[in-house]
Amino acid sequence: MSEWIDSPSDPDHSKREREKAKALRKSVWWQQQRQAGVCHYCKKKVASEDITMDHIVPVARGGTSTKGNIVPACQTCNTQKKTAIPAEQILRSLEQDDPTLFQDEEPSDGYELGEDQGSGFNSLFIAQPHGFCTGVARAIHMAEKTLEQKSGNETIFCLNEIVHNQHVVTRLTSMGLHFVKCVEDVPEGAKLLFSAHGVSPKVRQEAASRNLTVIDATCPFVAKVHDEVKRFASTGIAIVCIGHRNHEEVIGVVGEAPERVHVVENAEEVGRLDLPLDRPIAVVTQTTLGESQVAEVMAALRSRYTQLVSPPHTDICYATRDRQRAVKDLAHHCACVIVLGSANSSNSQRLVETAQAAGSEAVLVSDLSELLHTDWSPYHSLGVTSGASTPEDFLEQAVRYLEQQGFSLV
Repeated sequence: MSEWIDSPSDPDHSKREREKAKALRKSVWWQQQRQAGVCHYCKKKVASEDITMDHIVPVARGGTSTKGNIVPACQTCNTQKKTAIPAEQILRSLEQDDPTLFQDEEPSDGYELGEDQGSGFNSLFIAQPHGFCTGVARAIHMAEKTLEQKSGNETIFCLNEIVHNQHVVTRLTSMGLHFVKCVEDVPEGAKLLFSAHGVSPKVRQEAASRNLTVIDATCPFVAKVHDEVKRFASTGIAIVCIGHRNHEEVIGVVGEAPERVHVVENAEEVGRLDLPLDRPIAVVTQTTLGESQVAEVMAALRSRYTQLVSPPHTDICYATRDRQRAVKDLAHHCACVIVLGSANSSNSQRLVETAQAAGSEAVLVSDLSELLHTDWSPYHSLGVTSGASTPEDFLEQAVRYLEQQGFSLV
């Protein structure tokens, strides 16, 4: 946490103000501000993970309004503002507006839940981070831009769901995007989006043969796994891909070298591999798997094969990893974790499994109607998170409903 309080020299005074600042970070107000997602100065949208304590509450670098309220600011604006109000003045102003804001709060250096939290009646926690990852946001942005720039009655096509979330698919369909299952369904010469999950070289060749204008929204992390497979295949060694063989991402990865890539979904399938025990074997991973799931399969591979070769960095993308770790922490403090996401979303399913493995009940909710028709009253505390392809407005709707049911955001 950055040292942003410009306090007098009295060490006790400094300590008190620092504790207030730490408490502020865990307040309901802070969570609401962090989710605002719009820079106070330039009015541009800012990803929630880019709005941090450093960005919102620094003294010398700005991020405060003329009234002394702390406001969201993007990094660019935050470094340009030179008229910041001292942090002590901001804290005093906030405390005058709400004397209870800093009461009964335990100081924290981060968004870690304290050991005693989650025991209060009808507490509601939101996992941080949650929601859109960079790859999903990029793919949706590319789809929206393509639709905005289309001419007249032109139809824009997308091969499979752009991301695995029905809310996103429904909204883009209403904007004019036409989803298809195969390249043959796209008229020759039309524009075709490849989804965030990527495609095989065969699909790219089919698109070229129909003279299609391709807009490639493949997630960069997925593209990295494609490159790894091509590199390993060029050396002539066998490749094991840990993942779900019917998932679009894995289908595309396997397509890079179908004669060399062998898919395993779990540790049990490792025993059925028919590969030389004394030869090098490369290993790649679907980007949206659970860390524990991959660890189990890797342990089985190591016990069977002595010459495994893997990329220098894990193929599980950082967004998947960070969301799983956040929900694991959340599960330790909640009676039940609600994961907002579609049933065909691999990363959302892994969040459910992660919460359950951590000892909490967990349920996947794909639509608000499912939330409305569930009795949440037996739970003294609920956690809410959302998959990497789940829109933020769905989470906001869910939180509003749960607050109406008597749960208080922590």
